[in-house]
Amino acid sequence: MPLQPVIKDAERRILELARRHCAKSTVFSFGAVEINPVHFAVWVTTPTDRERDRLKTTPGLEDSFRAALLAAGYPAQAVPQVGFAYESQETVDRVHGGNWWYAVK
Repeated sequence: MPLQPVIKDAERRILELARRHCAKSTVFSFGAVEINPVHFAVWVTTPTDRERDRLKTTPGLEDSFRAALLAAGYPAQAVPQVGFAYESQETVDRVHGGNWWYAVK
């Protein structure tokens, strides 16, 4: 089964959850899911460091993100190994000159 529709649905669900805590959150993901669905990462981005830090420390949020992956149909055996990262535009601007490619790399 191709995972791209599942991933899009999961991103939508994760974004909805993140925006409950930071209205300007965005979400992107990448990985070698064609090789193995455990090779997958979801990035939640925010405008400011303060918002990023608030998301990172919100109790149970990452568990909710994993539940969203399952609800979207992501392979259950891979969900515990999916990585989540949080970053702010503020940090990317300050540390990487605004270049997300360098921030993600």
